[in-house]
Amino acid sequence: MSESQISLFVERVGTDVSDHTRDDAVGPPTYGSPTGWDPGRVESNGWEHGTLRRATVHGVRLYNAGAYHESHDCFEDEWYNYGAGTTESAFLHGMVQVAAGAYKHYDFDDDAGMRSLFRTARQYLSGVPADYYGVDVDDVRQTLDAALSDPTALDGWGIELDGERPEADRLDREYAAELE
Repeated sequence: MSESQISLFVERVGTDVSDHTRDDAVGPPTYGSPTGWDPGRVESNGWEHGTLRRATVHGVRLYNAGAYHESHDCFEDEWYNYGAGTTESAFLHGMVQVAAGAYKHYDFDDDAGMRSLFRTARQYLSGVPADYYGVDVDDVRQTLDAALSDPTALDGWGIELDGERPEADRLDREYAAELE
């Protein structure tokens, strides 16, 4: 990266990624008060990082619809907004691994690959709050643990977001297509 590119990046992102990750078009949670959301915060409709919530909503819905590769892309694209060692980075990296593991299991019948990815996901998600940006992270961790010994634990399972297990619609697929 050249010196001018670094200067442009620092100017654009600054030291506070919340300005860079703001998205005022993202709605508040439909249920509960998850980590990452504060009803008193004006920016991003209460989300500390609106773009993280947007990517999470699309990524979860796509995962639940069996579009594991597209789900992976949603989480991965947003992951690049955060530095190593942050909770945001750990959550997104973990979710990238969850989607990739399901992709290995369902699309390639590669349970050894799935287990490797799920072990890594479990490590990344270990310190993430239980209800992060609306995702029931405890349920994700428990399902990963179960699937490590019995991959059929994934059958019929979906990621919970705001107390539901939503599936993708046209807008989610369009969002993922724009990432390519």
